[in-house]
Amino acid sequence: MLVIMNKKFIITAMFAVSAVLIANAQQTNGEQPMSTYEVCPRFPGGDKAVLDYIKRNMCYPKCAKEEEVEGRVVVSFYVEKDGSLTNISIAKSSDSRLNKEALRITKKMPKWKPGQLGGKIVRMKYYLPIEFSCKGSTNDSTMILLPNMHD
Repeated sequence: MLVIMNKKFIITAMFAVSAVLIANAQQTNGEQPMSTYEVCPRFPGGDKAVLDYIKRNMCYPKCAKEEEVEGRVVVSFYVEKDGSLTNISIAKSSDSRLNKEALRITKKMPKWKPGQLGGKIVRMKYYLPIEFSCKGSTNDSTMILLPNMHD
């Protein structure tokens, strides 16, 4: 689990391999999608870098902030062979007021390192849950909790 605590907001992006990444690798030769993977797609710089990216780019929606709306938005997308993100959409949401921001920051992401299957770079589907929370922190420090997922 990735947690950012910074003054008034906590932004949590959870990365549980079994729940978050569903490798849905698709071969370009028309074969059926595969359900296993060898190397999953990765944000440039890894988990800490995606956490920093979310921290720098997230703007808590004003209407949601005023009403203290909290919840999780799961964004799904494909990481293409060239690392670009396509078919970005909301897979699941606890509140529609949070969707626009989750989509906005995902669409702005740089190219990812693509996944591999059988030693070949393949297109894979990725699910990224982003949790919005209005709970405040008592100081300016940032707390980061990261699982060791990709080492």
